[in-house]
Amino acid sequence: MLKRLLCLSLICACFPVIVNAQEKPWPLRALKAVENYMDSSAIKGVDTRYIAIPKYPWQLMVRHNINQMSLKMHSYFSDLPDGGELFLDTHLKSNVANNVGLWIGYRGYGVGYSVGFGPKGGTYFTAGFTGNSYALNMRLRTFKASDVQAHIYGHDVAGFSEDGNPSFDKWEDVEMDAPIRVRTLIVDGYYFFNRKRFSYMAAYDQSAIQIHSAGSIMVGAMYHSSTIRYDDNVNASFIFLMHEVGVLKIRQGSVGAGYAYNWVPGRGFLVSIQAMPMLTFYNRQKLHIYEETITDDDHSYNDKITAAGTIYKTSNMTVTFNARMSLTYNWNRLSFNVYGQWNHFRYNHDSGGRGHINDWFVNSSVGFRF
Repeated sequence: MLKRLLCLSLICACFPVIVNAQEKPWPLRALKAVENYMDSSAIKGVDTRYIAIPKYPWQLMVRHNINQMSLKMHSYFSDLPDGGELFLDTHLKSNVANNVGLWIGYRGYGVGYSVGFGPKGGTYFTAGFTGNSYALNMRLRTFKASDVQAHIYGHDVAGFSEDGNPSFDKWEDVEMDAPIRVRTLIVDGYYFFNRKRFSYMAAYDQSAIQIHSAGSIMVGAMYHSSTIRYDDNVNASFIFLMHEVGVLKIRQGSVGAGYAYNWVPGRGFLVSIQAMPMLTFYNRQKLHIYEETITDDDHSYNDKITAAGTIYKTSNMTVTFNARMSLTYNWNRLSFNVYGQWNHFRYNHDSGGRGHINDWFVNSSVGFRF
């Protein structure tokens, strides 16, 4: 009788555990395992005298983003009648776009989405994954622009003027009949060698807190993809000036090394700077070529373009640059952050066409940990 009572008591004691295990399906158990791994990896190898890990792992941020992209395209014509030469520099800038959105993350892993407001703000999507010694970021940007600044210069058969200036040199503000459409994807990753005392997370997603100043040597890689389209019938004259190129697709891969430093001027404050020159070893362009039919009636809507094929070009290796700066203040569960980044990309698809792209953004955010 006593044995039966003991067995019954043991079954009753274990029954809640068995039921609890049965109540949790495998996706929840897998999610819990991932959560435990992320919690343990956040503190693994960290010198707690320099870096603190917040008690609350989740973060919700309200973000405001301003960004701008500028593009310069250069065309050169050397085979004009009577030995004349013509140069065309096309300068295009997006409006300074304002975007507002949300970012949510867990221990440095998160996604965010922002929508533009104001004229031609475009769209802006970000994702980030950060750890003690690494960071991976992605930005997808789209916009349209109709206002173009054109610089046309060159000389005729008479050569150059006596003062050394070209025979003609003219700047014009041109409004495209159909907008130029730009889509840019940038993926960059970094590895930091001083993982024990330097925290990238503290500066850029506030999933850690830098207590004392520290720096780190870093290496990084970046993939850049831009598609520039103006392949519309009403843009036939512009396509002619761009050597029949109506769509330009740029793909670049870069690697580099640099240095990052986190300065803690006071409790809760953090100033972070990182700079990294990069070598662009992969620099390839895909050009969509069009044939133009341009009428003489000064009405662009009567013009026409016809696809004539694609050309692939590879540029020589070039040097680009990646720079970031961040200002952060932490107070209890709240964090306040402003950070910016600037990138410079160059391409050269042949002797008649080359250019560069400048891309910058500034993020400001208020975050809440829970």
